[in-house]
Amino acid sequence: MPAFAEAKKTWTVAEYLIFEQQQGERYEFRNGNLIMMAGGSINHNRIAQNLSKYLDNALEDMPQFQVFGSDQKIYLPKFNFYVYADALVVTETPLVAKEEAQAITNPILIVEILSKTTEQYDRNQKFLEYRSLPSFKEYVLVRQDAPEVLTFYKVNSNMWQEEEFIGLEGNVPLKSLGIELSLGDIYRRVEF
Repeated sequence: MPAFAEAKKTWTVAEYLIFEQQQGERYEFRNGNLIMMAGGSINHNRIAQNLSKYLDNALEDMPQFQVFGSDQKIYLPKFNFYVYADALVVTETPLVAKEEAQAITNPILIVEILSKTTEQYDRNQKFLEYRSLPSFKEYVLVRQDAPEVLTFYKVNSNMWQEEEFIGLEGNVPLKSLGIELSLGDIYRRVEF
């Protein structure tokens, strides 16, 4: 889990938004606590760029989907959290929590690129938090130290189907979008 940004009284959303803008850094807001988001490695950034590019290309002729990158906030109303993912997709129009925050509340698919410091958090706690969003149907976890992608697809309200894809051959089906992404494209120019 990312490190806490600064010890302070409990922050309001308004204070958080002003502070984040002034700092020029990304912070997650967790019910009054701020957590600074760490910078990504070269592999992390390449994978994030590849995912956004190839998702956008695959969905080019499907205007009902919109792709967003790692600077897009997501609001989790159940927890009063503003968080960031590495990529996300919404159906139709993005719904926002508060106009000032520009935080999306209706992602259908969320992607996290795993690192040693965030892997357990992303796989467990953050996944549980994302599941509080009614629109959320698919979670994609991408390792940056090896060619491995793990997907979770919501079969019904209490069941998620898990699939693992290893290597640079083959495709990763994204069931919520009705497309596939090539593992070779996801890991294009990534060195292990």
